[in-house]
Amino acid sequence: MFIFVGMVLASYVNSSQQAMPFIDSNGALMNLIKIAGFAGVALVANDGLRDRDRFLVLLNRLAWFGGGYALLGLAQFFTGLNFVDQINIPGLVGGGAGGVDSRAGFVRPESTARHTLEYASVLSVTLPIALTMAIHGAEKRLIFRWLPTALICGAAMLSVTRSALIGIVVVMLILVPTWAPRVRKIALFAGIAGLGVLYVAVPGIAGTIMGMFSGSDSSIDSRTSSYPAISGYLLVSPWLGRGLGTMTADYRIFDNQFIGLLIELGIVGSLAFITLVLVSSFCTIFRRRGTDIKISALGPAIGAGILAAALLSAFFDSFHFPQSIGMISLMIGLAGAHWNLSPDIVDIQPVNFSSPDALTKPAKMQISRLLLVLLRWWFVVVLILAAFIPLGFHIRGASGVFYTKFDIVFQAPPGATKDNALRTEASSTVHYAAMVQRIYQNKHHEADIRPVRAPLYGTGMRDIEAVYLPSSGGQWQTNFNKSQITVEIVKDTPEEAERRATEITKEITALAIAPQTDTGVWKESQITTERVAQTIPVGYIDVRIKYALAVLLVLALGTAFAGAMSLNKFVKWRHSKN
Repeated sequence: MFIFVGMVLASYVNSSQQAMPFIDSNGALMNLIKIAGFAGVALVANDGLRDRDRFLVLLNRLAWFGGGYALLGLAQFFTGLNFVDQINIPGLVGGGAGGVDSRAGFVRPESTARHTLEYASVLSVTLPIALTMAIHGAEKRLIFRWLPTALICGAAMLSVTRSALIGIVVVMLILVPTWAPRVRKIALFAGIAGLGVLYVAVPGIAGTIMGMFSGSDSSIDSRTSSYPAISGYLLVSPWLGRGLGTMTADYRIFDNQFIGLLIELGIVGSLAFITLVLVSSFCTIFRRRGTDIKISALGPAIGAGILAAALLSAFFDSFHFPQSIGMISLMIGLAGAHWNLSPDIVDIQPVNFSSPDALTKPAKMQISRLLLVLLRWWFVVVLILAAFIPLGFHIRGASGVFYTKFDIVFQAPPGATKDNALRTEASSTVHYAAMVQRIYQNKHHEADIRPVRAPLYGTGMRDIEAVYLPSSGGQWQTNFNKSQITVEIVKDTPEEAERRATEITKEITALAIAPQTDTGVWKESQITTERVAQTIPVGYIDVRIKYALAVLLVLALGTAFAGAMSLNKFVKWRHSKN
């Protein structure tokens, strides 16, 4: 977890040295706060559940939470009502759509999530917990033990989304091999019976589910059509990325969190997250807790939840949805708590929270231990901090870029005369502008990276140009209704930006006149061009050096403290072996 958080900080330092729009830089800063919060969830779960009973109580509540969450989704499916939009909290404004989505005539429930895919992710995480607690919860009545599992499975099947079904498959592939043969048979019969009930109770749902996994699909096509743009964004900063939270919909929508992490955190940051997921899941799956069968069975359940949530992140931007990333963080923390539990059942004295020193004494002891370790290994701290000093001087030398954007408008002639078939229709003028833009593009190689709506300098490149027709549509539904060509230029100096703006304007003007002259169109009947801005507006986009230095200091201190603590643990381990 420390390495992943460190890579997020390093990526922010790197992005702060690039010229970015305010909304992107603000998003990167907000994501630092968000990751700190989710890391806190993981650490509290990891270190705060040392007692077996508290561990089981939390997982039992998590299972019932999943059941209630699924119940609300089922109510939305059968009634077509959102219910959540009826809740009005004073001082707060709802940020959702306020309705329900649909597919093939069926409602796509969301429960309290912001999207159906987030809903599917939460169901996939809570299912293995509820299932395992039901199998090993002999102290409760049968209906109460299995009610959360039944609700979650039913909600997943009726979510009308591939992700929920894929999550169920992943969970079962991990859990079924750990079950006793008798449990496998019961689960098989129960699954067949449940599918039969759904087939009868909800006519048409079986065909809809089969149709989601067969033939072409617009949602799949929208994802695959964005893959060619990955390399362009990745090459800007392949190792550290452009900063978590800066790849917004104004640039490109990939609907794949792993691609988003690859671009935002780079290769190293993506590997850190993947390693965190794999280590926390596999160590928990294969960990056995002595003679405690229930705790041992919860290991594969927690690991299955982590892997299911991670796999579903390949189908949507899970880090942009608080419930999905929050559940991943919680499960990673529970994996650590499961590892920390004693292999045998032991009695732990409960904490007397009524005592004024119940919480302050442990905190003071931890601080004292940390100070002693830092004093013992002070030279390690100094060496690590000294290694960051050259990076600070490098950041101080970072500079911004110069940017300009202007439009070249195509104006139709006042009437139709000799050999001019375009007349004055705006649509024909748009087509002619598109032809001129394609001719220019064939003569000049442009970078394979252009945002959908964001300014060109937001890509992070310092020497780039873009000549294109503006679209009033979106990423997958374009709408070219303006007879003009937009030009964006990013350079290191204002003189270079002005020079290229003048050259591009002259070339487009010449390309617009040449075909008409060659075909014999009278001069007064030709389509003409005019640059909207007579004076090229070149602006300077600065970088955020102060923010970069502040976060670099935090990263340096964290690395120094972690280095001293790690060395201290290593020395203790060597002494114990000797």
